[in-house]
Order: sequence, then C-alpha cells, then structure tokens
Amino acid sequence: MARVGLDWTVRELADKAKVMPNTVSNFEKGRGAQTNTAKALEQALLSSGKVRFEGNNCVCIEE
Repeated sequence: MARVGLDWTVRELADKAKVMPNTVSNFEKGRGAQTNTAKALEQALLSSGKVRFEGNNCVCIEE
C-alpha cells in the first residue's frame, strides 16, 4: 500500500531498499521476507518522508 501511495514502481522501491524487484513482489504477495529485507523495505518507505506506520495494520501517506 505504501509503495502505491507514493506512486513508486516495484523497481523504484527495490532500488531504494537495495533489494531485487522480485523480492518486493514476493513480499507484497505475502510470501514473506527475511527480517533484514522487511526492515530495508520499511526504511526505504520511511525515507520518503511521506509514510508512517501505526501499529501492524495502518499505513499513513502524508501529502
């Protein structure tokens, strides 16, 4: 959700998180990820300055 809210492609998020695009796709499809991969994705999204996470289920996009 956060990636789409930022209007980022899978490749853009992958580049920012320094992971492979298929890793992002697999994560988004619920196929899980290693803890360090999930953290890298989270940090890349937070670095936008427009995303914040609240709890386990809330992704907030600030305009």
